[in-house]
Amino acid sequence: MKSFVTNRVTPQAKIVNTNNRFGNNGIKKMQGSTVILYDTLPLTGSELRFFEGAQSRNFPETNCNDIGNRLAVGSSMAIESINLSIVTKDADGKVIAITPLSNATDVGILQSEIKITVANTEVVKKIPVLEWIPDFNVMADNQLCATYEFSTQVVLPPLLEFIVSCRLGDYTAVENTSLRLTIAGAGAIIAPQRTF
Repeated sequence: MKSFVTNRVTPQAKIVNTNNRFGNNGIKKMQGSTVILYDTLPLTGSELRFFEGAQSRNFPETNCNDIGNRLAVGSSMAIESINLSIVTKDADGKVIAITPLSNATDVGILQSEIKITVANTEVVKKIPVLEWIPDFNVMADNQLCATYEFSTQVVLPPLLEFIVSCRLGDYTAVENTSLRLTIAGAGAIIAPQRTF
């Protein structure tokens, strides 16, 4: 990734500041960590709502089946990057391929757009997925990079519902194909005794 100074506020400071405004002053005493959350949904319909209902899906479809789409008490996260990949399964449901977005061949997927809501409030306006691929991604430093890095961090406070919606373009449906969305960034996890 290319190095850009876009914001002097660190993700950790943004997490603490945002949680303070919600009256959650204890986050600054929690354990700092890297948090990566993902959810996988079948490529059907015109809109996918990632993390909504994640508690009903199992690993490896999601790593949020224990929390759903709300972070636990004492946990918080600043979303710093987001990416998509296409998951293909065989007729028995076994994963046979995970394709990064940079290798996607369906133009309809590239015409999609993503928005993020926290507690029914839109916190990220519609981002065209086309901006994630290397030809258009200002943060990409190679022809395989399809990770979109936010210019400012989006904070997910504890216990507030978050959903990442993907409005799909005019894609060609392929049987046994799903879309996986991954968000990553600095976070706070509960530390009842001490931090490391």
